[in-house]
Amino acid sequence: MRIGYLDLVGGISGDMFVGALLDAGWPEAALRRSVTWMGSEIAELRVETRRPNGFRGLGIVVERGATASDHPSLQDLLLRVGSAPLDPAVAARVAAVFRRLAEAEARAHGTRLDEVRFHEVGAVDSLVDVVAACSGVQDLGIERLHVSSVPLGSGEVATAHGGIPLPAPATAHLLEGAPVRWTGVDGERCTPTGAALISVLGTWSPPPPMTLTRVGCGAGTRVFPDVPNLVRLFLGEERLADPGAVRPNTLGACAEPPDWGWGEGEGEACPGRWGLVAVLSTQIDDATPEEIAWLTGKLREGPALDVLVEPVQMKKNRVGFAITVISRPADEPRLVALLLSASPTLGVRRRIEWRRELERAVGHVDTPFGLIQIKLARRDAGWVAEPEYESCRLAAERMGVGLRDVWRAANRAISEARETDDPGSA
Repeated sequence: MRIGYLDLVGGISGDMFVGALLDAGWPEAALRRSVTWMGSEIAELRVETRRPNGFRGLGIVVERGATASDHPSLQDLLLRVGSAPLDPAVAARVAAVFRRLAEAEARAHGTRLDEVRFHEVGAVDSLVDVVAACSGVQDLGIERLHVSSVPLGSGEVATAHGGIPLPAPATAHLLEGAPVRWTGVDGERCTPTGAALISVLGTWSPPPPMTLTRVGCGAGTRVFPDVPNLVRLFLGEERLADPGAVRPNTLGACAEPPDWGWGEGEGEACPGRWGLVAVLSTQIDDATPEEIAWLTGKLREGPALDVLVEPVQMKKNRVGFAITVISRPADEPRLVALLLSASPTLGVRRRIEWRRELERAVGHVDTPFGLIQIKLARRDAGWVAEPEYESCRLAAERMGVGLRDVWRAANRAISEARETDDPGSA
């Protein structure tokens, strides 16, 4: 799997994001193709090299054309994106970014979604930034984008609403659930467009294990005294732990989840960490059970965290299926695009919810049928473990034995590991 890691050294904005994609190998010609449909709304689009604090990075500059619209609504933008000649997955991500922006603006100003009018984030340069960022992520084949903690500045910034405090109110709402760090330095480090892009396309994470293939640097126009105003994009192939390197039947050898420094539990009575998930739902009454089974399989590959299917009675007394998909927010656009393109449904509802989950880890135990993957979760009394079904199934098929035989052998190995491990490490 090709993955990326965005290291927000100085901050993040839409043009910095696009600059990092370009520096990481996305062709400038592809950038221009992605926004050709905007025509005379763009007077000029240029890629420039910037050197904040002596370090090189790329950024883009968009000059507004004569036909660019003023203060569009969310509906205006969604209609334009929906009619544009974009890849369906790209269009779904672009729409998701602007929906997130509209929701944050509505909260900040105490208005309804249909009353929101975009000013700074609705200008033609922001539309280019969002379309280009979503297109670049797609073209580079980034299947999962990890994002570092977000630096935040202080002071004020001038907007169409007058001077507002930093981080801007919409930005603050967009970053709910994100790990942030306060720099104590005046200046905008994270723009609303940048916050919306990383909250939709990325997953908050420490640097993931990968085989590094390319590094791209995007640069902003502001100069900060503490760090270069850069965002670095690390591209590579996901690197999983080598099962052979894991000490057999030792739970203590399993790597624990990293401490992200946010979302901590409130003591032993409330274990685990808070995070955000997207919940998608739709009802279908004109598909066969076989089609639903195929669709749920594709959604799980999508990758959804979980897919729930319930039989329901719908209009005209027809029997249908209620489908609920739970996913990471970054995977929502891909799953929405799949639901709309691979099923008869005409619409999908979505909401963002908080989820509290236990710390998890993955390990392996040695059995007569080979190494079996196990899942671990930290509860009050320590790690609890159980065999991974898919790993047991593959071992059973490979060895020509029953699934229950493999399952029992894995559980015996887990029990042996508990007895031999130092209790403090298990």
